[in-house]
Amino acid sequence: MDIRKLERLDETVWRIPPKGKMRVPVLIFADEELIREMDDKVAEQASNVTTLPGIVGACYVMPDAHWGYGFPIGGVAAFDAEEGGVISAGGVGFDISCGVRTLRTGLTREEVQEAAEPLANALYASVPVGLGSRSKLSLSDKEMEAMLEGGAEWAVAQGYGKKADLERIEEHGRMRGAKPGEVSAYARERQRREMGTLGSGNHYLEVQVVDEIYDPKAAESFGLRQGEVVITIHCGSRGLGHQIGTEYLKKMQQAAKEYGIELPDRELACAPLQSKVGQS
Repeated sequence: MDIRKLERLDETVWRIPPKGKMRVPVLIFADEELIREMDDKVAEQASNVTTLPGIVGACYVMPDAHWGYGFPIGGVAAFDAEEGGVISAGGVGFDISCGVRTLRTGLTREEVQEAAEPLANALYASVPVGLGSRSKLSLSDKEMEAMLEGGAEWAVAQGYGKKADLERIEEHGRMRGAKPGEVSAYARERQRREMGTLGSGNHYLEVQVVDEIYDPKAAESFGLRQGEVVITIHCGSRGLGHQIGTEYLKKMQQAAKEYGIELPDRELACAPLQSKVGQS
């Protein structure tokens, strides 16, 4: 990103002032090195977000920001319904149920460094990754139904996790009232051989090191130590989540017309909905 287009407020906060149709500024949180590595599309998309009705304060951009669907991934914005605010069905994207987890290893950098190459090869061989990747696990229709309704609870029951894991997951890994019958046959089929695969694009499995601790109390609560190796997994939603999002986004667009909700210009490259109900 060209930093000449930004106002630097301090070491880690940058501002894009409102201009043209922008209603509020963009605030980006990152050091100079991260800013320079960001794609210019981050600034473009964040600026587009600020043109949406009812936006409050600013469009905020996190240090991991990169090009998204409409919002930049890592973009955050709030909208006031009383000021004509919007509801976005797919601002950042709509491949629902991506997930991020960090696992402690108890190992030091030095211990892992000695086995770096065979470790990398072993991970590559054992973790299915990439567009259209397949795992050895294939679910029957009955198993698919149980997985859709049970979520992470189902995974733990199958031996793919521990009960303690559920305590660290929103809703304990299962949304009550889920209706698997609303998931299409095509979405199910896309997921059948993708259970346990990582995904493609910006999804990853990384072996990382705790290089520096900024908040000792928070680190202690998570059991993290400086110099310790951790594994961070960012998995994709795979065919299931993406297909569900695609299908229901189309339904929402159709419903928007029926309820008199106006879709914005396509130049925003996203699907926020502006309510016009009750307006002449």
